[in-house]
Amino acid sequence: MHRTIMLAVTLAASPMPLAADVYQCTRDGVATFSDQPCGGVSEPVDITTTRVGGRLDTGTDIDTYQPETVSDPETGQTGCPAGYIQSTRLRHLRVKERVQTGMSAGQVRYILGAPHHRDGQWWVYEDRGRETGRYKIQNGCLERIG
Repeated sequence: MHRTIMLAVTLAASPMPLAADVYQCTRDGVATFSDQPCGGVSEPVDITTTRVGGRLDTGTDIDTYQPETVSDPETGQTGCPAGYIQSTRLRHLRVKERVQTGMSAGQVRYILGAPHHRDGQWWVYEDRGRETGRYKIQNGCLERIG
């Protein structure tokens, strides 16, 4: 009995193969999989294992990340002067409804919402029929707060 227990423990502790060969067979237009080659046409399937664990993010260093700048083909200008604003800072500005010159039109729209109407290059915001803000958007950037 002692030998049986020792044999069971030894077998349980010994390394087992993690993956076996898998073959794909096609019969009557239906694909089947087997651990042994099927008769006739069978192809070995390459199986890549999935790594478990590790980082869940992309590994980007948040403190130094800056997105790739894209320049305007006509003016050669690369983005707006305010540049990239981290999402946490952008949400903070949205709660306070604060914009600053140099922001992109997309950032202004995110913070203040869509303008009620436009007057030339000016985005005009209103509340109950009363003008609450006027912002000049030029070349896709907030140039002036009026």
